[in-house]
Amino acid sequence: MTKNHASLPNLRADLLLLHAPAFFDFRQRSDIYFPFLATSGDVPITPLYEYFPLGFKTLQRYLSDRGFVVKLMNLSTLLLRYPDLDINSILSALDVKLVGIDLHWMVHVQGALATADAIKAARPDLPIVFGGISSTYYANELIMNPSIDFVMRGYDTHHPMALLMDAVGSGGDFAKVPNLMWKSAEGSVKDNGLSYLPDDFGCGIDWTKHPGEAVPDTFPILEVVATQSAGCVYDCQWCGGSRSSFRRIYGRRRAMVSRPVAETDYEFEQLKRLQGSDRFHYYSISSYNKTKAEMEAFLGRVSEADLRSISYEQFYLTPDDVLEKMARSNPRTTITLSPESHDIRVAKLAGRGVFTNEELERWLDKALDMGISGIDVWYFIGMPEQDEKSVMGTVDYCVHLLEKFKGSRVNPMICPMVPFLDPASTFFENPSDNGYRLFSRTVEEHRRAMTRASIINRMNYETRWLTRSEIVHLGYRAIRQLMEAKAANSFLPRSLVSHYISRIDDAVGMIDAVHEVDSLTDETARRRGLEALGGEILQRNNMVFSGAVSNQALPINRQIGGRWFDELGWDAQILDDALTSRDDSTMPNERGANNADR
Repeated sequence: MTKNHASLPNLRADLLLLHAPAFFDFRQRSDIYFPFLATSGDVPITPLYEYFPLGFKTLQRYLSDRGFVVKLMNLSTLLLRYPDLDINSILSALDVKLVGIDLHWMVHVQGALATADAIKAARPDLPIVFGGISSTYYANELIMNPSIDFVMRGYDTHHPMALLMDAVGSGGDFAKVPNLMWKSAEGSVKDNGLSYLPDDFGCGIDWTKHPGEAVPDTFPILEVVATQSAGCVYDCQWCGGSRSSFRRIYGRRRAMVSRPVAETDYEFEQLKRLQGSDRFHYYSISSYNKTKAEMEAFLGRVSEADLRSISYEQFYLTPDDVLEKMARSNPRTTITLSPESHDIRVAKLAGRGVFTNEELERWLDKALDMGISGIDVWYFIGMPEQDEKSVMGTVDYCVHLLEKFKGSRVNPMICPMVPFLDPASTFFENPSDNGYRLFSRTVEEHRRAMTRASIINRMNYETRWLTRSEIVHLGYRAIRQLMEAKAANSFLPRSLVSHYISRIDDAVGMIDAVHEVDSLTDETARRRGLEALGGEILQRNNMVFSGAVSNQALPINRQIGGRWFDELGWDAQILDDALTSRDDSTMPNERGANNADR
């Protein structure tokens, strides 16, 4: 397909924070299949995992307050929204001093590295710094990559990044920047040590700089997200952000640091100034890490905010007095629980299992009576001692919840842990002790895995009880059966569920066809097999990357463009004008060729 070589205005900044898609060159790929529901299904994103870390937003504010111009670019959203935009048009327009690329979640490894390679090929003048949890964990390997000049480690990199920006701007001494790994002019690797480990965390986000609403005449995704801590007081064994993982990555005894109260106050003040704040949903990440006093103070701020709705993640069953305050602070309050399994033994092995099913059901009755408007109950696939019978037992229990709480907003959901088990998690560090087998350990092994045509072959783990193929297939089967139950219990409209299930069935059939070919050991036969499937793969990929997304909680396609992470670098109007100008100036015969390609 002919890409649009639009002439974009220069994007000027001291620092460009760029989020790469999970797979860099995803457009028009007929050799890699991105199936429907290829994410864990909990947020409205595509298989590009266009979520970027909240640290992008906090760094923008922190560095802006110190005189630096910081722009954000979600390359996933940009290429989804403008599918004909050529990547070289973007790179040639960059007028920046430093490019920061996140490798926070390992699923972005192929996209992040390929983006860095593309920048270095087109713009060797631009230095590149990597950051995030996975960057910290894999810093020694990443700094050896020719396209990466710096790796910034740490859970709070605000002050070190300010020092790095000073050094980049003035040609100063990189050796004085804490947490930094870097290359000298001669190419030798330097390590400044991981010494900046503050006892508080981050800063509040200026939500008045929200990227804006979705494309007009669509059902917009209007959401803001906040976290008040880094690390965790709990120790879920599969999680790369758990208590043990935090200690393992950062080498400190204290496994959680909290954001200062003043920064939370700042964030709520900015939310009040957000245009149309009464239309926004607020998602409070890691609110389970708060003490009771901290939670009550937080709820006081929520009650003063003009937000449409709010949801809280909770680890334990929320106490009665806190439930009452939650319900009073916002009439559309929802709570998210993640028991992981209906089987208490499996749940405990996963790091949960702090309440029984009987306790959960009594609590659900009480929470609804107190005015909580909805409760999401999440279950996972890929846990220790979890076999097929256990997974389908969880589905049966979800159906029981739907039947018992019919007519209320108790929403059980289930998803497989795909495609990766988190590096640095306890299960990743000690796989055999916990019944896991790893297929990828290094950055390069994960990068290669992400280039496999089959989602099954992209998985970096399996368990003693479930193979990679079984985890993927059970995930689709479990979601399909649960969606059927939601239609039967009038939780979702039958027409909506029927369409959703038809896409699941189509995805499963195509997964099997692609996996059979992708698993061929003869490379020539494998390549020819993928070529034969190429048209069908491309057709389905184009449906997934159509610029609209859905998830289990709200399984309808909603146009991207207004999610809190949909930062385009430029204003959308500037991009629209540049592309329109390019189209208007195209010769008639060339425009005809472009349309034919499409």
